[in-house]
Amino acid sequence: MSALIAVTPNPARDVTITLDKLIPEATHRIDAARRVFGGKGVNVARVAASQGYAAFMAGPVRTSDHPQLADLGNPEFLHNALSDTPVPLRETFAIHTTANNETVIINERGQEHPAKVWEDLAQQIRSIAEAEPGSVLSISGSWPPGTEADTLRLLIAAARKANISEVIVDCAGPLLLEACRLGAVVKPNVAELAETTGDNDLLNGARRLLAEGARMVVVSQGPDGVVLIDEDHHLHAKLPTPLRGNPTGAGDAMVAALACGFLDQLPAKDTLTRAVAWSAAAVLVDVAGAIDASWPELHEDVVLENRS
Repeated sequence: MSALIAVTPNPARDVTITLDKLIPEATHRIDAARRVFGGKGVNVARVAASQGYAAFMAGPVRTSDHPQLADLGNPEFLHNALSDTPVPLRETFAIHTTANNETVIINERGQEHPAKVWEDLAQQIRSIAEAEPGSVLSISGSWPPGTEADTLRLLIAAARKANISEVIVDCAGPLLLEACRLGAVVKPNVAELAETTGDNDLLNGARRLLAEGARMVVVSQGPDGVVLIDEDHHLHAKLPTPLRGNPTGAGDAMVAALACGFLDQLPAKDTLTRAVAWSAAAVLVDVAGAIDASWPELHEDVVLENRS
């Protein structure tokens, strides 16, 4: 049975704080902050598992920091494939103010891992991919300081040796370019695309990533929707009216939708429509790693445009 192998190179304990408004130099009292084992790849796996897809969480995490799967979602479909490291788990902070519907993100950078940690992770990916033919690999989020492009090549090579069906990379900068050269599907947002390519024009930037070797480029534009470009398609999809809520996990839900669309072997237009619906449904949930049950209704509302 095929599965999603969702790698988080830089896992974290995600702390979400929700309050009415943030007043400078004032003391604020809130209900208990939500603390969840996370990181972008963990969120991707949780969303996929919540929709009934087998999903393996992979990444370097100290054994004492491993989560309880029951705390993260459906343990029937969510599997712990984390690799040990001596490095302590970092923390991220999302501060969401409801009065203006804004979210501020503050992330610890994390620490460098020994080379053997990445070798163990590569072997873990290969083992799962061999046991679950036709699987999809996603690699999402930031990388610890000091990580070189060789590490990304190591992980993708391990998956390809086991005949992984698709590789999705959601990151920015030099490692995003390296992912393109390795033939991955890449999912930058507009800011990451401009940062990576040096071009503020979305179409030009996406075409440059294709020229670098990307199999497909999916660019998220927030409330303006999503663009999908490959050799055969130039598609744009969005909801007619943007939703209010917490956008923290929207990009991760989009990656989960892309991965599950590949697992289901959906046409590009259907995969993109699902990606917009799941991403929008994530905005309606307080924490990352989940989507609202209303996503099928949102799916019906998605406006798809073929710009080829």
